[in-house]
Amino acid sequence: MQLPRDLRPIRLHARDVHRIEDGQGLAVTCLRGNVWITQDRDLRDVVLSPGQSFVLDRNGLALAFAFKDATILVGQPGQVWPADPAAVARYRAA
Repeated sequence: MQLPRDLRPIRLHARDVHRIEDGQGLAVTCLRGNVWITQDRDLRDVVLSPGQSFVLDRNGLALAFAFKDATILVGQPGQVWPADPAAVARYRAA
């Protein structure tokens, strides 16, 4: 998977939180680990495993919480979603 130059994997340690402000329309893709996504004023709990993505559907604060060491991508859906299986396998092995 070729990542655009401005798109970098975000590495999270266990129990780290990544904040996304006003990210409506952005996709969060899990490459490694498991992450919980929650959005401001949203009752849903979204849990992503490697290879899964979720497109944020509201503005405000969104959080990505790593249950254990994880790697995510955050960007436009065409850039990061759906995840390339080879890239997911590479990050899972790291």
